[in-house]
Amino acid sequence: MTDAINYSLKKALLVEDNEMNVKLFSLLLKRIGIEFDTAMQGDDALELFNTNHYDIILTDINLPKLSGDALARLIRQNSDATKANTPIIALTASILTSETATYLNAGINEVLIKPFTEDKFKSLLHQYLS
Repeated sequence: MTDAINYSLKKALLVEDNEMNVKLFSLLLKRIGIEFDTAMQGDDALELFNTNHYDIILTDINLPKLSGDALARLIRQNSDATKANTPIIALTASILTSETATYLNAGINEVLIKPFTEDKFKSLLHQYLS
């Protein structure tokens, strides 16, 4: 990672319904220096997305009320082209190729399979925030 990124100028939306995973991602994002908001349901995430600016969205797939892939589809339909193109990283324990293809077709940029390494997480953030 040769390009320096001022992560303190970046903001993420973390969408995760598992308390332990929220704590893990919060720790990682704080360590990197990225400001973030958290939603535990897909519909709450959509509301936050519609009223705020985010540089990246990190979303679980299996969420109450609105799944991560459904959330991605709605984000991609936003009338503001900049918002509609916000990078979306899916966070999932699923490793089925067919499911991954479904997520990508929904507008998700990348699928990060849990468990993952901190280096892999940082690398994805660098890739999409630089």
